[in-house]
Amino acid sequence: MSSVNSFETDMRKLRRKRKTKRTIKNLLFIFSVILVAGIIYVTQDKWIGYLDGILERAQSNTPFGEASIASGNYPIDISKKTNTAIGTIQNGWTLFADTEFYVYDHSGDISFSVQASYSNPIITSAQKRTLIYDLGGYNFMVCSSKKQVFSKKLTDQILLGAVGEDGSVAIVTSTDKYTSYLTVYDRNGSEIFHWADGNMITAVAIDKSGKGCLVSSSYAFEGDYRSSVTMLDFSSTDIKFKTSPVKSLTFALGYCDNNSFWLLADDALYRFSLEGDVEFKYDFDFDLVSYSFSNSSCALIFENVGVNNTNISIISVDSQDVTNLTSEDNVRHLHVDGNTVYYNTDTKLFAVNSKGEPLATADLDEKYRSFAVLNDSVYLLGYRHIQRIDFVH
Repeated sequence: MSSVNSFETDMRKLRRKRKTKRTIKNLLFIFSVILVAGIIYVTQDKWIGYLDGILERAQSNTPFGEASIASGNYPIDISKKTNTAIGTIQNGWTLFADTEFYVYDHSGDISFSVQASYSNPIITSAQKRTLIYDLGGYNFMVCSSKKQVFSKKLTDQILLGAVGEDGSVAIVTSTDKYTSYLTVYDRNGSEIFHWADGNMITAVAIDKSGKGCLVSSSYAFEGDYRSSVTMLDFSSTDIKFKTSPVKSLTFALGYCDNNSFWLLADDALYRFSLEGDVEFKYDFDFDLVSYSFSNSSCALIFENVGVNNTNISIISVDSQDVTNLTSEDNVRHLHVDGNTVYYNTDTKLFAVNSKGEPLATADLDEKYRSFAVLNDSVYLLGYRHIQRIDFVH
């Protein structure tokens, strides 16, 4: 009997010991998960940028299937509207017509509209926000896909505006004291940063995090233009770097992958590192007509005087090479989405990759002067209608 009791006692001790080990093992596992999650959260700024756009980049290299013309509300009649501009916003597309700003959903139904009675309206969009400002005036507003987020009336004339993917906004004004004065507002409209420049600010780009920006300043020197780019951190009054001047007038700036940025000038395209060094330069042989760039590719339209052909140049951020295409017809508009370049003539819409290889084409039923792209759908702005064409991978 004593041996049985002893056996049962030993078994209870063994079970308690195993239970204690399981408990310790589970606690260690939970602690390791929490530790890894904490490390990921703390270091996210260092690695999360490498994941941005992976899905889009993968899709953009995949050939499209057949194009289909949307039905239902499309085509949308705009024959009675003038001064129109089209763009995209999260989960929809936008139309500025006369003095009204509209947000449409994918089906073509109006989800939001607001009055914007500006003399010289300029519309620029990022992922979630659209900035509308009165060039040479004093007013601007910021809209989401559902509402007007905020609006401002300033005391100084507006020269330039930019909106970031996080919803922050940069406004450049001219003051009595400074040629250009930069004010940055957060996504709620609160002023978070100021910076004055004695030269003319011609371009601004806000980084994805909304924590800093690039500013290009231009000035005249010995009969030529000079431009330099300053990198600013909104949490500091000290500049991060300032590039050496280039002998050009800057039109636009844009952040790239691989810790670099585009600088588009009147006679050349540059790619700088985020340390301020020139990595790439493409000198223009013809007159620049239009441009578009994403964080991975840039495309340019050139007009060759005396020749009917239109020249298109495509540059990838991962290459030093330039891909040149020639269109026998006049190219109306150009847009880069990831690594996919869209452009249209009077009769066709084209999609090519960053190497110029064709991905898809679609016949057009009328002349469209501009278009916007969102999730493989192209919204074409004509003189009488807005049409939607869908591409399927």
